[in-house]
This record gives sequence, structure tokens and C-alpha cells, in this order.
Amino acid sequence: MSRNYPIVLGWLLKKWPWILSILIVIAIAAFVFRTLTALSELKYGLTPPELPEYQHLKTEFINQNGWLSKEQQYDHQWPYHASQGTATLPIPYEWLDALEAPKNMPWFIFFGQEKAFLSEYIYRIGFINLNDVDQNLDSSVNYSEKQQLPLGLAKTASIHMPGLDRRATAVGFTCTACHTGQFTYQNTRYIVDGGPAMTDLGLLTKSLGAAIGQTVLSSKLAPFDGRFERFARKVLGSNYNVVSKAKLKSALQETVTKLAKGQDTINVTEGFTRLDALNRIGNKVFADNMDRPENYNPIEAPVNYPHIWTTSWFDWVQYDGSIMQPLVRNSGEALGVAAFVDMKIPKTLLDQPATFSSSIPMKTLYEIEHWLAGEYPLENYQAGQLGNISGLKAPKWPSSLPNINTTLAAKGKKLYENNCQSCHLPPMDSPDFWSNHWYHISYENDGHIKQTDKKYLHLTMVKVDKIGTDPAQSEVLAKRTVNTKELGLNTDLCVEIDPLQKTEEMQSPLQFVNVQDSAANNFALALGAVVQQTNDQWFEQNYITNSAQTELEGSRPNCLRSNAGYKARPLNGIWATAPYLHNGSVPNLYSLLSEPTDRPTFVELGGLEFDPINVGITQSKHVAQMNVNVNALPANQTEDYQGGFFILDTRQAGNFNTGHAFTDNPDTPGKIGKKFSHEEKMALIEYLKTL
Repeated sequence: MSRNYPIVLGWLLKKWPWILSILIVIAIAAFVFRTLTALSELKYGLTPPELPEYQHLKTEFINQNGWLSKEQQYDHQWPYHASQGTATLPIPYEWLDALEAPKNMPWFIFFGQEKAFLSEYIYRIGFINLNDVDQNLDSSVNYSEKQQLPLGLAKTASIHMPGLDRRATAVGFTCTACHTGQFTYQNTRYIVDGGPAMTDLGLLTKSLGAAIGQTVLSSKLAPFDGRFERFARKVLGSNYNVVSKAKLKSALQETVTKLAKGQDTINVTEGFTRLDALNRIGNKVFADNMDRPENYNPIEAPVNYPHIWTTSWFDWVQYDGSIMQPLVRNSGEALGVAAFVDMKIPKTLLDQPATFSSSIPMKTLYEIEHWLAGEYPLENYQAGQLGNISGLKAPKWPSSLPNINTTLAAKGKKLYENNCQSCHLPPMDSPDFWSNHWYHISYENDGHIKQTDKKYLHLTMVKVDKIGTDPAQSEVLAKRTVNTKELGLNTDLCVEIDPLQKTEEMQSPLQFVNVQDSAANNFALALGAVVQQTNDQWFEQNYITNSAQTELEGSRPNCLRSNAGYKARPLNGIWATAPYLHNGSVPNLYSLLSEPTDRPTFVELGGLEFDPINVGITQSKHVAQMNVNVNALPANQTEDYQGGFFILDTRQAGNFNTGHAFTDNPDTPGKIGKKFSHEEKMALIEYLKTL
């Protein structure tokens, strides 16, 4: 054998390049096989969506009272980061803080390091960067290393997270996440408290999922697992070791598995500035919390995030005028963005039924609502003066925008009185608004007529067949059903009855009914019952007195209604709330005042540049060209996202831009007034800037 050694060695020396090449090919093949195996195991999208670029700009708040701290105008800790007990993002805060932004292509995870997900990347999804505001406050402070949560995200301690065998600090939405607007004009970013957010929850889900998935993929590809190693060292800190790292790897994998199972079914893409809030709340409460997939409903009725100044004093809220009580509205919203609530269904005789215990801090919700509402606005009127909103006010047109043409606005005021006021009420600076449109709310309980101590602003409700706008959102509560068998619903709710339900003994259209479990429960009643029992559980668990409970509930009963149509709210601050119509299908006020056939078919959402002439969102040349060639593009098959922006196709059900029509054609659906000339539209727009 030793005699053959020189021969073998000589052969190896001659053939080593080939042998080395074969070994390299085998190693690459093995690595590719490991990668493909890891990818197949993940079963999750690892490629992030294309996003708009983020611009660091001078950032200003439009002072509106309400949200800002009494002690300091720019104290962003309240309520921008006030916890509502939610865990909207499906990973613990320490993971989110350590997570890198996803690579545009998953195969590049082996090369280089990305910035943090919570750095510039998350703001490309439409969130508001408070670091830019802080930079304006004190230029002597170095904020380059500062990494705080975006406006509207809050931390909540001790929340159970999917994929973890322990509790953790969660990150979730507050009401400000969806109800704080922004726009840019001439290199300045303006923040509108209470305005519609510019975020895209679908893109957030995909981006976060890609970032987590790429981290899991990296963990499976040692020694090329730099991304996971960096993540693990940040999360574990001084507790970093082989055992803790392996446990973290397993928890990451479990989280991605659960995310893959819970991906949404999208029939109508929401896009920037829109959310199918009612269906998402229903899916979270009745499909996820109850672990009943059959209760899931596809996303199909998106609405523009509503602006919320003045709403605390409305008799009914939501676009469809479906909810009366502020606490029910706010705790229902918290449940929809993943506050914990115990809704376990007993599976054996030994299992305990649902308790409806929750992570929602009801007192915090009340404080936020009080901050929004301010003091009772009719007190000044009753003292002989005009009423006044002391909470969050509608934004006033900034002096840094082009000046308002007062002569043109005076002409527009007359147009408003003749064409808009009958539905949207007189302007708030008129005595008529305060003297003729506020009423006590009356309802019947146990055969007795009761009424609220205070008066509330009575809003006009317009039936869908009259207003002619897209019906999808108005039908969600009326037509959807959910299976609540064995959940334990048993509570009284106030509902608006229809003629078929009315008896001769009933004196009021608002009646209390008992809601119990059913295999096909009306969605509106089931949701109202869940929220009521969740609130009641908190009251009981925290020993809240009856008088304090009444105050927390806003001194109003939990009244619900469905299929009432759409409400016409006052137009104060309407200039800062684009896009328009309830589903965000119209980009600016000029298009809204035009005949429906003259409105653009395609609307681009996600851009922040404000159009002060037409008043709304500036549309790009790309979407303008799409509207020129509209007949060349098939309906409902246009790519949802182009160049990082969302393209809303108004030919798709759920996205219709019909109705609310000013036209001379009597056959136009939703005709509410005569056709406006260009001059009349410009005059009315100029007046609307003043409200």
C-alpha cells in the first residue's frame, strides 16, 4: 500500500483542480438544497413589497388642541403612545426592535446588513416619524441614534404572543395610528391630528412578514446566518448562548408558521389610507379569538380612515351610523387591532367557558375619548354664546399654504347654503348649528321611555339608494353572520327596530333586546354583545361603581343599528381629509363636486403631496396617463401596486366612485344637486377651506 502512495499522490496532484471543482459543486448543491428545503418549510412570502421612498422633511403640527399635552405642545407620549392593550404586530417588542428591514430579494440575505425595520423603512409604509418632529424641536440634540416607535404604536407589557410559551411586551396600534393624517407641501410635512392615516396595513403585514421570514431563513443556513446572529445577539444580550439561541430560533419558526396560516383572503385590496375595519374586527373577534375559521370573511369593504374631530358629540358614529356609545366604539376598535380577550369555547366538560376578561384598559380609553371630546360644547351656548369644541378642533388652513381668496369664498358660502347645508348642517360658527340640531337621545327600556342627560348633535342619515355611493360598507353589519354557539353571549343591547318588529306597545324605535348564542348570529348584534360583556367584565373585575360606569360609558346606552345608510357629518376640516367618499375613491374635492362620469377611474394613493388648488392628493403623471388609456385596461385586473403606490380601480365593487352626484341628468344614481360650473366648483372649494 505504501508503494502505491506516490502514484496516488501524483494522480491527486494532477487531478486536484477537477476534484476541488467537484467538491465545490457538491457543496453549492448541498447549500442550494438546504436553502430550497428551508424555503419550502417556511411556506411564507419572503420578498417584501415595493414601497415609496421616505423623505426626511421639516415637520409641523397643525395646532388643533385636544391631542397635544397641556404641559408641552410637543409631548408625544400622550396619546400617541398610550397603550390600549393591543398586540397588533405579531412579535414581541424586543424582536421588533432588533429586526432588520427585509432585503428586496431574499437570496441577498447572505450579503451585507440592512438598517433596522423601525428606522426609515417602516415610515415608507405611511407611518409618522416623530424623530423628524424632535429634530425640529432642538437642533442641539443628536437624534441620529434615537429609534422610537412611530406615532400610533404603543407597548403593552405581559401579553401572550402566538408562537411563544411565555408572555412578552407587545406592540400594538392606538387610535392615533389610524386617525392621524399627514401631507407634504413645498418640503414641509404637516401632521393633522384626528385626520385619516396614510398607512397601508396590508403592506405592513407583508413587509414585517418578509423581514421575519428572512431572519428565520438565515437561522437555517449556518455558517451563512449573519442576519439571524445579529438578531439573536440584540434580542438575547448578555443571555446569548447556544441554548437560548436555539430556543429563539424555534420561537421564530413557530411564529412564521402561525403567520403563514393566518394570511388574509383579499377580495378588494385596501391600499394606502384605507382599511376594511369592520370585517377585520369581525375576523379577529369571531374567527381568531374563537378559533372558528368558518367565521372568517374576506376583506371586501375598505373605507378611508375617518377623521374624528367633533365625533364625540355625534348621536351616531361610524360611516354607516351604527354605534352610539363611545366606550363600545373604542373597545371594539381595540379588539379589532388585537387586544387580548378570553373567548375560549369549552371543548370538554372540564373546560371553563369564556370569561371575556381582556387586556383593554377601559379607563385609558375613557381618558383618550375625553381628550378628544373636551368639555360639553353646549355649555357656552346655554350661557348665551356660541357653542365651542374645547377638545380636538378641526384643522385650520395653514398660512403657509396659498392664501384663501375671501371674495371667492363668499360666493362659495352661498353655494354651500343652497347645496350642502341640508345634509351636512350649517357651519359651526352659525347660531343655527347650535340651536336647531342638538337633541336628547330617547330610548325605551322595560316599557319606560328614558333619555340622555345631555343633548347630542343629530346627523342626517342618507339611504344608500338615495346617495348612490358604493354599498359594500353599509352591508357588512346587516348581512354578515357569525357562529357564536357555546360562546356564552347573554346580554341586553339597545337596537333600532324596523316596522316588522314594532308592536303597538312600543313607544320608541330604540328598544332593548336580549342577545344570546346562535349558529347564525347577526354580526352587528354579536359584536355588540361581545364588546358589552367585555366591558362589563372589566367593570366587575375592577370594582367599578354604577355611577362611574355610566361616566366611563359616556352617559349613553349601547345602541346599535345596521343598514341605515351613510351619515352626513359636518364639513369642518374637510379640506384635510382626502381621499373622499367613504371608500376613498375620489382624490380631491374638485372631482367630488364633478359629475361621477368625470371623476378619474384610477386613483393613486400613497403619495403625500397636497394639491391646494383642487384640494386633495396630487396625482402623478403615470396615473393621469392610465386614466387617458382607461379603456385599454381590463376592469378589476389592473396591478394594485405600481411604483410603490396603490392604484385604486373604481370599476371594482367596493371601490365604486359613484353617487353624491351634482348633475343635470335626472337618471344619474345618487343625484343630489345641479351640475356645477368650473367657477362654482372653485368657489365652493374656496369656502370649504375656511371651515
